[in-house]
This record gives sequence, structure tokens and C-alpha cells, in this order.
Amino acid sequence: MHCLRRFALIGILALTLTGCSVSIGANPTATPEPRPTSTPRPTSTPRPTSTPLPTAAPTARPKPTIAPTTPSGPTGTGGGEIIPVTIDRLETFDHPGGLFSIDVPAGWNLEQDSNETNLLYLWMDAAENALIILAITETQEALTQDDLVERATAFVELFKDEKNFSMDPPEKLRSGGVQIIWSYTAQASGGVEAPLLANTFVYRDVDKVSLLTFGIPREQFNDLKPSLDAILQSYVIDPAVPLSGGESVQRFAFDFTRDEGKWVIDNSTSLQASIEGGVYRITLSDPDLYYLTAPDVTAANDMEVSADVLIQGNSRAGVAVRYGVGNPNNTRNYYTCWIDGGNQYGCFVSVNDRWTTLREPISSPAVKPGKVNRVSLRAEGDRIIFSVNGVEVQTFTDTSITRGQAALYLENFSTEAGAEFDNVMVTLVK
Repeated sequence: MHCLRRFALIGILALTLTGCSVSIGANPTATPEPRPTSTPRPTSTPRPTSTPLPTAAPTARPKPTIAPTTPSGPTGTGGGEIIPVTIDRLETFDHPGGLFSIDVPAGWNLEQDSNETNLLYLWMDAAENALIILAITETQEALTQDDLVERATAFVELFKDEKNFSMDPPEKLRSGGVQIIWSYTAQASGGVEAPLLANTFVYRDVDKVSLLTFGIPREQFNDLKPSLDAILQSYVIDPAVPLSGGESVQRFAFDFTRDEGKWVIDNSTSLQASIEGGVYRITLSDPDLYYLTAPDVTAANDMEVSADVLIQGNSRAGVAVRYGVGNPNNTRNYYTCWIDGGNQYGCFVSVNDRWTTLREPISSPAVKPGKVNRVSLRAEGDRIIFSVNGVEVQTFTDTSITRGQAALYLENFSTEAGAEFDNVMVTLVK
């Protein structure tokens, strides 16, 4: 179906319309000032050391299926019959870097394009009457299922001016993804016009967004559905693998779809930490506490940690880099930046539990009040960079701490409060 092929490369833009990064209010150098709080807050129980954490296992798709529909229209017009689409057997296509794998029809032709932020793959049968599109991009935004609906809709609506275009309402899948069934009358090989039936799926896996589309002549769709379902179920992605090679890095991804024993679980008087409902939920019950928890990832100099954060109650939550516990008295060293339940953020450095403010609380349009926000903190030499939803909001120059781990950070005030964390990505630069 030539129109679908023609628009496929344009369609990848639907995944990245909101993925641009700009700078707001960045300070190249900040002069540390003593933190106004006179008494350091006590810490909850730190995470015990356990076995080193392996790279996250690839994420397999849940169990949606290709859904046929019955739009009206001819089975074929324009002077001939459609050349049948053939799927004799499936063979596994593996991304050379280990990012994903998917079973595709043997003998179909492959076209691909890529850059640092997008990958695009198109598989077509010999007559170009059927097409599978896989587009993958990275995002630094906290995308909800409604956001995925918008991206899927934006892709499908690229075809809205085609003959007899129709689109079913987007369906939110239990997996967190989105499915849209749509159709239009396309031109097949030999000048034949025939209804095209398409299924588009959009998924998010930590910082990766995948768009997977199947386009098949309607009259052959039901016969090919078992093979299309097998292709859909075969798609597996490892979000810890970067899209492009670039610098030498090691990445660890956590989507909290299950408890793998890599994060502390607690139900004590002052601290409740659990993995349920696909998120890591931490609550501090006693007032005026702060808490850090780190996966067992190797300490490093240069690193980045990103996480989706949803504030619950009167708390501040964020991420920390170069976190470490040292002597004497198990004092803590780290850089951290946080957001609150409004639209404010702030940053400080802790050296032997002595807090020094790097950024007093300040409002930013990058922070979405009361919603899930994606925060990211990067340590790069003597530069510390904080971003919210892909927007760089603060940059510091500081040499107080040179090495440590990535961690999650939480503090509360006068009442029980906490945060939900999800889609954590830790990147270590070798």
C-alpha cells in the first residue's frame, strides 16, 4: 500500500512532537550557601548492600491482539485483483545492539532509517501490498496513557485525507499501551484500489516509546490475523539499551512491573516502601524525615538518573547522584534535586550530612503541578545538570563530591507524605 509507505517516515514525527529540549533559567555556576534549616533532618533506614544488579531484562509485550473491523468499501477496483499477501513463516529480527527483537515474515523486504533519537523499520511483502512499521524513540517526558493516545492519534491522522478514511476510538490497553484500528482505500500494486485495514499500537517502556503498525488489505486480514498476532506478541524491547552507540555507557532500567528484589521493601513505623500497581511507592509516616534509596549499581564519577515522580501529600521528591555513605558515623554525601506538589524545584549538596543549598525553591513552568513529572539529574565532571520533563532547568559547577551511586530522594514535613516513582533509568558513563 504505497500511501502507507509514503507517510511512514513522516509518521515518526508524531512520536517526537513534544520531545524537544530547551533551557529555562539555567545558572552556569552557583555559589553554595548554608542551608537555612539549622538542624539536619534524621534519615530513615538506608538500603542494605546486596548482590550487584544485572542489566534489566527485556520487556515483553502483554497480550493485546490484532483487531479486525469491517469498514464499508469494495474489495478491489481499478482494473484487477490484489496480489495475495503471503506469510509462509516467521523469522526473528534482532536489533544489532540488542535493543529489541521481533518476528517478521520471511522474505519480506526491509527498509530502515535512524538517527540519534529515532529508529524506523518498514517490512513489506514483495508486491508492497502489506506493511509492518516499527518506530522507536527516546523520551525525557513523563508520558501518561492519555499522552500515548495523542501520539497514536497524531500518527493515524496523517492519513485522514485519504479516500474513505475511518478511525475507531483509541483503546487503552491494560498493559498501559494504546491501540487504534483504522482504514482507508489505498492503491495497491497494478493500480488496484482496495480497502486497507490497519492496527496501530503505541507503548512506553521506561524512556522508550514504540509505535507498531500493521497494514493489510482488508479482504485478507482475517486469514493473516494469526500470523499478525504472533508478530505482535513476539515484540520484545530492552529499554536499558540506548538507541545509538555514542559514548560508552552502562544502563539499568526499572519499570516496577514486578518486584525483582532490587529495591528495599519496608513496612516499619516511619517508613513504608512497596512495589505495587507498576510503581515504587514510598511513604514517610513520621514528620520531618528524609530518605534515600539506591539500587545496587556500581559507583561511578559521571552518571545520570531519571525517574517519573508523582508527589503524594506535603513532600518533596527527586533523584540523587554520587550518593555514598561514609565514615565517620555513616554520614551521607550526594547531590540531589527535587520537585514538590506544586510547580517548584530545588537542589542541594550534602557533604557528611551537612546540607548546602545550590538552588533555593523556585517555580518553573517545566514542573506540572499535581501530575507525574519526569526528573533527571546528571553528573558530568564538575557540572551537575537538572532537567524536568526534558527541559534543562538548572546547571551547577561544584566539586564537593566526585563519585557515588544513583539514588531516589524523598523528604516530608509535618504530616505523613510520600511519592510514587516509576520508569527509573540509571546511566553510568564508563
